Amino acid sequence: MCRLMREMTESDLSLVIEIENRAFTHPWPKQAFEEILSHYARVLLLDGKVIGYILYHVILDEAIVLNFAIDPDLHGAGHGDFLFSESLKELRSFGSRVFYLDVRESNAPAIGLYEKYGFSKMGIRKEYYSDPTENAIVMALIQ
Repeated sequence: MCRLMREMTESDLSLVIEIENRAFTHPWPKQAFEEILSHYARVLLLDGKVIGYILYHVILDEAIVLNFAIDPDLHGAGHGDFLFSESLKELRSFGSRVFYLDVRESNAPAIGLYEKYGFSKMGIRKEYYSDPTENAIVMALIQ
């Protein structure tokens, strides 16, 4: 098994969008992914095939996780942990010291992953998500 994180390219979009549509009940539209390519966008390859992605917005020393998913058929194998860890390392090397993200209140596995890397709960965004309507927990890591 060979895992590799690399920059997302336009040729990755069809697989990324397929993962997005399978991972979320309210997926981002294709246009949102096309617009983010000029920002910090990474994919995770497993034996050469795109199996996940992570998108950040970076301003000065702050990074905001915009979207993050692993192919639902591959959950539980540590791929999300690997991609998140590698992303944080890369962002730190670029000078990021403050990280933010939103996560569904019911997404215990994701919350556990973020807490593993030192993120803490900073607040709640009421009814932030739809399909189903749910609060978002705002989490942050400040180094």
